[in-house]
Parts: sequence; structure tokens; C-alpha cells
Amino acid sequence: MKYFSLILIGLLFSCNRNTEPSNTTHPDVTRIDTIACAPEYDTPLDSIIEKIDYVKLRSTENNPVGEVDALWITPDNIVVADYNLSKSIFIFDRLGQLQATISRLGRGPQEYLSIFDVVLTPDRQRVAVLDNHGKKILYYDLAGNFLFCKELPFYPLHMRYLDEENILLTTYGLEEKDPGLASYAHNKDLLYCMDTTMQIRKSFMPNQFSEELSSWCSPNIKQFDDGRVYATHVYSDTVYQVTPEGLIARYWIDLSPVGGVANFWHGLTKEKLMSMQEQTKFGGEFLENDRFAFFRILGSEPTILHSKKSGKNYYLSNRSFTVLGGYVRTVTFAYGDQFIKVVPAYRLSKVEEYVDQTYMDLAKEIATDLNEDDDPVLLFFTLKEPDTQAVD
Repeated sequence: MKYFSLILIGLLFSCNRNTEPSNTTHPDVTRIDTIACAPEYDTPLDSIIEKIDYVKLRSTENNPVGEVDALWITPDNIVVADYNLSKSIFIFDRLGQLQATISRLGRGPQEYLSIFDVVLTPDRQRVAVLDNHGKKILYYDLAGNFLFCKELPFYPLHMRYLDEENILLTTYGLEEKDPGLASYAHNKDLLYCMDTTMQIRKSFMPNQFSEELSSWCSPNIKQFDDGRVYATHVYSDTVYQVTPEGLIARYWIDLSPVGGVANFWHGLTKEKLMSMQEQTKFGGEFLENDRFAFFRILGSEPTILHSKKSGKNYYLSNRSFTVLGGYVRTVTFAYGDQFIKVVPAYRLSKVEEYVDQTYMDLAKEIATDLNEDDDPVLLFFTLKEPDTQAVD
């Protein structure tokens, strides 16, 4: 039987409150609240879907949404960021109608040179744009008006708000790549907790990769609807919750039953890493909502769906016999009790016939007045505990 084990961990790794910020090492983990997360059940994708909702995004012909790199939802708005194509942030209402656009590429005081990340402030009233090339964070309101900007002491890759007083920034963990960190004692860390004046309070998660592999070592960070922020070191077996005081190990993925590998950074070269592409490992890709969590395993078939309520874990098959069901395996965002898949319009503008007619009427409704070059469509999946079938 193919399976993995996932263990929910609740141990807080605290940091000393010294006058100089201190970093958190990667200590041995005392595992508590163990959950058997082997995929005990081979689960068809269609069996986990309770319902599907959708939103068609409608921007303008002059500035359409290219890609959805960031997606944030409030009770009234959907905020979409396209980092590289339109280099814009789009604010829609919950029906997908465009309300405002932030498109401020340039060198002026209210403009950004690059978009490396976009988040909402904890009050969900302001959009924060991380401009790595300009070494600053710019703030706009939900009407697209510029508010203020904050200069940064180094060149971060990503950002998240831990709370109103603490901002998380990530780096490659190589001080020679960033002179702004050269004098900082823990300049090989990947996570930096900043105060509201952009001074470093603490830092966590030391970089385990060599300079040769620096482009691989940026941590995977996620923030979900409840505000919690998670981080995973690339090819680690542990998902951490990040707090202003330290890291809380939340999930541990045991890959040993299938000969998987994790935490193999020591002496790693690019050639060795490339030779390991087919080996089973956890790359840090996971999503969590109020009821479920997805874990994607590299070099292997399964996507694992973990139920928070029952503690059961489901090995999701690749098979779907409905017109929309297959998209649930590759959801990319979460909100409330739903998972969200961003689908290009051309994939939904024409409806193929399926033997199973479930969702066929919905697919035809989505395709109505949808052209293949329109903005993407958001599919909202509400999941349920599936009927189970044991894996042989």
C-alpha cells in the first residue's frame, strides 16, 4: 500500500528576547497531536466535491488580467495581482465587476519598478505592493489611490502581515547578494520579522542551500483567510506557522514508507539535485482552508487531502468523469471553507460532452458569453468528506 504519514505538530520554537534579534534554528521536533495521514483511501476527485461556484472576472480591453499571481478576498472585494504581464492590481466586487485598477509602473514616488508580492493589510482596507527593485512597499486603498510608501533596508522576495505590528519578509539567505543584510548577525536566515518602521525584530529559518543553489532556497510562504502565515523550507518535511515570536511546527510529512527524501541539503550540488528530480519529496506546496488541507508531493502521483474534522487522509486519483471536477486537484488559493482554481477563459469557453452529466449545466452557464480571450474565471470548490475506498 502506498502511503505517507502526516503529523500535526504544536510545539512553539521560541526566540530569546535579546536586544539584538535572534534567529531560530531547526531543532529536533517533539511531535504531539499525531494524525495518521497516510492516504488510506483511493479517492476519485468527483467524490470530494460538494458544490462549485464561479466568478467571471471582467476588467477592461485596454488592460486585461494576464495571470493571477496573488488573490485576496474580502466580504466586498476580490483583489487580483498580475506581477509580470499587465503589472497591475485589479480590485473587483464579489460578482467580478471591476471597481479599480492600480497600474503604477515607473520611477515616481507613487510608482513601483517591480511587483514581487501583493498582500492586504490586516484590516483588509489597504493593498500593499512589494517593490523589490525599488526596495520599498507601496500602499494603496481599495479605490486605487496611493496612500504612502515605506523604504526597506534590503531586497526582500515576498511579504506577509503577521499582525498589525509585524511584517514578514523573505530572502534568499545570502548576505553577499544583499548588502543591506551584511552587518546583520543572522544574515543567512530566510525569514525576517520587521516592525512597522521596517527594522528587523527577529529572523528565522536559516538557509540550508549553497550559493550555487540560491535560486532554489526561497521559502514557500502561505497565508490563509484566518490570517495565519505558514512557511516551508524547500525540500523540508515540515510546515511551520510563523509568529512574531518564532516558528510553530504544524505539519510533518513522513516520506519514508515510499523511499522519499527530505532535509538533504548538506553537500548538495546542482547536478545532484537534478539527478533527484524523480525521487519523492515535498516541495512545500500546500493549501489549507477551514475544513481541509491539500499537500502536493513531488516525484510521485498523489495529492493528499487531509480532513481536519475526521483526521482522515485521502489519496486523490487523477481521474475525473465530470466536466469541471478535474480542476479541484490543482486548486491554488483558499478562502473560508472553499478552495479556488483560476482557469483561463479559453478552457471554459467551449464545453466538451462527458458521460457523467454532473456540472454540465453549470459548465454551459459559465461558457455563456465567455470568449476565449476574456479574463480568467474563478472556480470555488466546496468540499465534503468523500465516500472512501481503501488503497491496495
